Amino acid sequence: MWLLASLLLAFAPHILRLPPTITVLCLLFGVWRFIIERRSHLALPHKIIRTLLLCTTLIIVYLHYHTLIGREAGIALLATMLALKLLEMKTVRDYVVVIMLGYFLAITLVLYSQTMLMAVYMIIVAFLLTTTLINLNLPPAKSTLTLNLKLSAKIFMQAVPVMLILFFLFPRIPGPLWSLPNDAHSGTTGINDEMSMGSISNLSQSDKIAFRVAFENKVINNKLSYWRGPVLWHTDGKNWRSGSAVGDHNNVSYYRPTGAPIHYTVTLEPHNQKWLYGLDLPATAPDDTIINNDFQLITESKVQELLRYKMTSYSEYVTGPLTTDEKQRALQLPTNRNSRAISLGRQWQQQLREPEAIVDHALKYFNQQPFSYTLKPPLLGNHPVDDFLFNTQQGFCEHYAASFTVLMRAAGIPTRIVTGYQGGDFNPVGGYLIVRQRDAHAWTEVWLDGKGWVRVDPTSAVAPERVSLGAESAFADLFNRQSTLQFDNDFLSENWRKLRYGWDTVNNGWNQWVIGYDSLKQSGLLARFGIESIKQMAIAMAIAVTVALTLLLLLTIQRSKTKRDAISLSYYRFCQKIAAIGIQRQPHEGPVDFAKRIIMLRPDLESQVAEINDLYIALRYRPRHTPQQLKQLQRRVQRLKL
Repeated sequence: MWLLASLLLAFAPHILRLPPTITVLCLLFGVWRFIIERRSHLALPHKIIRTLLLCTTLIIVYLHYHTLIGREAGIALLATMLALKLLEMKTVRDYVVVIMLGYFLAITLVLYSQTMLMAVYMIIVAFLLTTTLINLNLPPAKSTLTLNLKLSAKIFMQAVPVMLILFFLFPRIPGPLWSLPNDAHSGTTGINDEMSMGSISNLSQSDKIAFRVAFENKVINNKLSYWRGPVLWHTDGKNWRSGSAVGDHNNVSYYRPTGAPIHYTVTLEPHNQKWLYGLDLPATAPDDTIINNDFQLITESKVQELLRYKMTSYSEYVTGPLTTDEKQRALQLPTNRNSRAISLGRQWQQQLREPEAIVDHALKYFNQQPFSYTLKPPLLGNHPVDDFLFNTQQGFCEHYAASFTVLMRAAGIPTRIVTGYQGGDFNPVGGYLIVRQRDAHAWTEVWLDGKGWVRVDPTSAVAPERVSLGAESAFADLFNRQSTLQFDNDFLSENWRKLRYGWDTVNNGWNQWVIGYDSLKQSGLLARFGIESIKQMAIAMAIAVTVALTLLLLLTIQRSKTKRDAISLSYYRFCQKIAAIGIQRQPHEGPVDFAKRIIMLRPDLESQVAEINDLYIALRYRPRHTPQQLKQLQRRVQRLKL
C-alpha cells in the first residue's frame, strides 16, 4: 500500500500531460493490484494475460506518439511499464525494481518543471519511496511506521552534506551531460519567427514568465521598454516571416548611440528558440551570441535551459545606411492580396510626398477612425489587412503592425515588423522587472533618410495606455477575471499583490542560485577561497568529501559507542544489584553462565533475570535492535525486585 501511494504521487503531475487513454490504463493497473492486495483469494494475472497487456500497451503508446523515443513517448512508456510491472510483482526483487523505477518516474518531472515547488514535491516522493524501501527490508515484527519514517529521515539528513559538496564543488560543465530529445521543449510557449493576425493576441493571454530583468541603475520608462526579438520582412499577404539569413558577424558599428547606455541583466526562461531578448537596441552580445543585421541577438543553439546574461543597450540611436537588398525586402508586397490597403498607401504617397508626413498621417488615421484594441478580434478572410482596415477595425498589436507596414510599403517607405515584448511588471520586493508572455508585442520600424531605422508603434495611436502602462493595465478587467483570487477590499488586494511579488522573488532567487548555478558562478565562489583552477578545485573537492566521510564515520562510531556504553551501563547496574544480595559476577563469567548461577541460587528471580539477560544479549551481540529494546532493558533493571 505504501508503494502504491508513493507511485501515485510520482505519477500524479503527469496525469494532465499524458493522453487520457494512457492515464486511465496506468490507473487501471494500479487499481487492479490494489484489489488483489485487499482480497487475498485473488491471484496475479497469468503470464499470457500480462504478455497481451504488454503488447496492447506498446501499441497504444505508439499510436499516440508514432514513436517510442523522446520525452513524451518515453515518459508514457515508463509510466505504463511501471504500472504493468505491478501485476507481476511478488518477490522482494520485484518490489525493489518497482521502487527504483518509481525514483526514475519522479526524476522525469524535471523535464517539465524545475521550480522550487517541484523540487520539494520530488523530495517528498523520494522520501516516501525510501520509506517503502526500508519497510521492505526490515522484519515485519520490527517494522513500524514511526521507525521507517525516522530511518528515512536519517538517510536524507546524512545525504545533505554530500549533496551540498557535490553541488558546490563538482565541476560544472556547460550544457547537459547528454542531449535532450527533440520534443523535450515541445510545450514551451513564446514568440515565434513567424506572425499572423491573431498569433500574438493568443500568446498575450498567458501569465507565464518570459524573462526577468535587473537594471544596474533605475528602471527605464515603460514607453522605452521594447525587448527586441525576431524581425519580420517577408509577407504573402496573410503571414509574416523573417525572410533574412542570420549574419555571421557583429553589427554594433552599424548604428551610432545618441544617448546614455543602459546596463542590465536578463534571466531568460527556456523558449526553445535560437535567440535572446535585449532592450532595443542591443550594444553588446553575450558569449556564443551574435548581433545580426536586424540587430537581433542570435545564439548558436536553442535556449533549452534557464539562461542569465548581462547586456548593454541604447534607447536613443541613429542606424547606418540601407543596402539595396534590405530596401527591396522592406518594400516587398504581395500582388494578389490586400489591394484596397495598397491603393490607400499609394494615395497617401501622391498626396503627402514626405515620408515623415505619411507616417504621421497613418497614425492619425488609426487614431481618428473607429479602431479598437482587443484581445478577441474577429476572424479575417483571405485579405486580412483589407478586412481589418475597412471592415472589422478591431485588432491586437499584430493587426496594427501588419496593416501599418503594408500601408507604408505601398507609400514607398521601407518598413519592417519587429516582434518581442513591451513593458513589464516591476517587482518592488526583488527590485527587478518581470516580463510575461502577456507582454508579447509587435511594432514597426520605418527607414528615414538621416535617421535610419526609426521605431513606430501604431498600437500607441489606438491604445496609448498599452505602451505607457503595459498589458496588465490595458486589459486589467480580463486579467482580474483570470486571477484565481480576487478581493473587493483594497487592503487584501494590496497584500495579496505583495505576497505574489515576494513569492516571485523567492523563485527568482532559486533560478539565480540553484538552477542558474553554472561554471562561472562556481568559479567566482571558489575564487573567494583562493581556488582558481580545475586542479585546485579537484583537490578541494577530494578534501571536502574525505572530511565529510570522516566526520560521518566518526559520528557513527561515536553514536555506536554511546549506545554500547548505555547497554553496558545498564548491565553493570544489574550486576551491582545482584552483588548486593551476595552473588558476585566473576571476571571469566559470561552473561549466560552468570544468569544460570543466579537462577540456581535464587529461583524466585528466574523470570526477571532471564528477561534482562535476553534483552542484554540481543542488544549487545545481535546486529539489529531497536531503541525501544534499550529503554526496556533500562526499565527492567531499574524495577528489578530482589
